Amino acid sequence: SVKAVILRVDSPGGAVFPSEVIRRELELTKRQKPVVVSMSDVAASGGYWIAMSANRIVTEPGTITGSIGVVFGKFNLRGLYEKLGLTKDFIATAENSTLEWPFQNFTPAQRESVEKTLHDIYANFLRGVAEGRRMEEKAVDKIAQGRVWSGERALQLGLVDELGGLDTAIAAAKTLAKIPPTEPVSLIYLPRPKPLLERIREL
Repeated sequence: SVKAVILRVDSPGGAVFPSEVIRRELELTKRQKPVVVSMSDVAASGGYWIAMSANRIVTEPGTITGSIGVVFGKFNLRGLYEKLGLTKDFIATAENSTLEWPFQNFTPAQRESVEKTLHDIYANFLRGVAEGRRMEEKAVDKIAQGRVWSGERALQLGLVDELGGLDTAIAAAKTLAKIPPTEPVSLIYLPRPKPLLERIREL
């Protein structure tokens, strides 16, 4: 009975794997019924990753959009621990097992491994955007590289389809689902909104 899905995105991003899991589910859903992404305040990095395969992307004029890039790093806390008189030890079974160990810098081999992984992820990001937005990868790369855009500028660059809020996204979903514009529809919100008393108890 569900004719279309609207995914509301308000995210500054996050880890690649969960972002890809969500995007993949969106892609599988799109094979059965249209999926429209409605961007709220922020849809950057992983937030844009999960949106890039939608049938249509609607964004607010001021939405922080894009940040098509990837970054990884760590803090070396050894100096801080030494000042506090604290120590910490480890047992390593392989050179890269200390990759995220926060008491040393990356070794040359670790840095090479991290850089290769980042390049691979970035290439996948570019490919996904190019396929979803029907653009050339080189064109995507020119506006990617971690840059962020306003929703208005993202529209000019082809990263989104139109400007507007949830009402605009609903209208787009109805069009894609071949529902007449004036025909009323029921909206099912998931997860379902919690009762007021339950929300107060969680404060």
